[in-house]
Amino acid sequence: MKIQFLTALIACLLAVGVTRAQDPREKESYKQLKSRSSQSTIEQLLSEAQSARATDPARALTLLQEAVGMSIAQRDERNEARCYLLIGDINERIGEWKLALANYETATTLLQANHTASDEFAQALESAGRMHARLGDHVPALQLFQQALSRATTREKQVQLTVEIAEAYLAQGNTDQAAATLQTLPSRKTRNESNIDARIQSINARIYARKNETARAQDYYRSSQNTLRSAGAVSPKASEAEVSAKEEISSTLREQKKYEEDISLRNRSIAYNLESNNLEEVSSDKIQLSQTLAAKGENTQAIKELTEAATIADTIGNPAKQANAFLTLAQLYTKNNRMREAVNAYAKYSEAIQRAEKQHAQKLAERADLIRIQKDIEEFTKQVSIGQREESLAQITLQRQRLIIYGLLVLIGVLLVTAYLIYKNVLASKRANQLLALKSLRSQMNPHFIFNALNSVNQFIAQNDERTANQFLSEFSKLMRLVLDHSQQDFISLAKEEELLVLYLKLEHYRFRDKFDYSFTVEESIQKENTVIPPMLIQPYIENAVWHGLRYKETRGQLRVHIGQQQRAVVVTVADDGIGRQRSAELKTENQRKHQSTGIKNIEQRLAILNELHKTNFVVTLTDPPTGGTEVTIRMPLRLTTHP
Repeated sequence: MKIQFLTALIACLLAVGVTRAQDPREKESYKQLKSRSSQSTIEQLLSEAQSARATDPARALTLLQEAVGMSIAQRDERNEARCYLLIGDINERIGEWKLALANYETATTLLQANHTASDEFAQALESAGRMHARLGDHVPALQLFQQALSRATTREKQVQLTVEIAEAYLAQGNTDQAAATLQTLPSRKTRNESNIDARIQSINARIYARKNETARAQDYYRSSQNTLRSAGAVSPKASEAEVSAKEEISSTLREQKKYEEDISLRNRSIAYNLESNNLEEVSSDKIQLSQTLAAKGENTQAIKELTEAATIADTIGNPAKQANAFLTLAQLYTKNNRMREAVNAYAKYSEAIQRAEKQHAQKLAERADLIRIQKDIEEFTKQVSIGQREESLAQITLQRQRLIIYGLLVLIGVLLVTAYLIYKNVLASKRANQLLALKSLRSQMNPHFIFNALNSVNQFIAQNDERTANQFLSEFSKLMRLVLDHSQQDFISLAKEEELLVLYLKLEHYRFRDKFDYSFTVEESIQKENTVIPPMLIQPYIENAVWHGLRYKETRGQLRVHIGQQQRAVVVTVADDGIGRQRSAELKTENQRKHQSTGIKNIEQRLAILNELHKTNFVVTLTDPPTGGTEVTIRMPLRLTTHP
């Protein structure tokens, strides 16, 4: 299914590449474009794009593509910057803050060298600051607003930028600095400046709301509404400031449980938004009002407000608002044990969510189209800049197809790299767990040996053989230190393992000197210092040979430990002529059987982990020779290191 989807996507993108290659403008050579470029033509294109940017952004971007190309051909940095300012404005209108910022910064860079005194440079600074503020980067936003303020030539622009700075301080949580900034505003004139006055009043309302002075905050909020009522047209920034003030005051009132005041605030906002026909905000107000009513215990009225909010949202074609209303309504019904109404509300919520997702997907598709056109502009400007407009239509088509395919390959590559990194993390986590398990298994010293070793010490002491007991205890302590040291390592040299095994055999023979003799040999061809093996892998088999084979033998037995090398493997043979596995099993107590089972399981787990972790093949073979006893063969892959 995924392969089919990628195939269809590639086909669609290739079709787009062919269609775009047939654009008449792209048939022109760099010289032809330059020959028909003129200041008046660029001005006309910019004017048309300015008019179309709100109603038909796709057409505006198409016009700007040509204007940018002509500006580059004419080496007209100022008009090129004006193009990017308009592209940034289009991005800002569709909510693409990062793209808008990138275009505003491009305009700033173009004007930096020769046009810092121009209005466009001040506009670029202000617009970039506004985008930083939208993205929550308030420090660079303040710096850009202050730079723009230092270049402002009109009192109106100075007032506007001062208000932007105050809002940036407020967004940082610095209410004192925001208030101080408003005190620096230039003197007011009698001319109508309702929108900016309303923003100032809204900022003051937010400042006092944060200081919990709700009475003064509401006074300023009412003033901002009255000011906007008197305005001929309300700007988006003024409307946004009014909503922000309302929400902050409402939040403070709820925290203080001043529900009546919050209800009054919301009703006043509803009346104001009904006057201005802002039904979307009316729906939002009613949803918030219902929550306050529910908190106050007026559930019936809260349900009524939510129902109206959903109806209004449906009327204006805003399924997201409608979904929010139905969800809040369902939660309220559930809280009041009105489960039938709750189920019905949840069903409507689900339907609204589906419509909202569909609407959102459509908006994303429209936004993607605009972004694609901008990518075309980038490509077009690059081609103009390097004089590659003389290529034939076939070459351009091929180049575009390759670019699209390469882009898809990069995307697939990114996905593959991401999948690989996730896979590596999983493997690393698994490896860490295996290492931890292996370390835990290595650290489990055979309790049977420790118990019997201490019994032997006790026996020597009971026989008043203090010297023998001290000597045995000294050797036993040395063995314990070796075991503890080696259990912390994945691999140790064969020489160190030999030291541990020889000491272990010495102690076992010390206790059972009348039961067996032993030999321990290592072939001379093996480089003991450079050959490494897992620690404590051989000792349990030697212990089994002593405790379960030789100890019960009536005559003196023989134990042979031989370490040799066959091809690329270290082969360890542990052979005894004891009573054999079958007879040993018959003599064991229940506790001994349980102990041996645990010990063998420990070894099996270690071997399984080692084989999986290191991709090796450790093999243990147990045989019963015809002459009696048991022979264990441990085959370990040869592993060499230059650091013994």
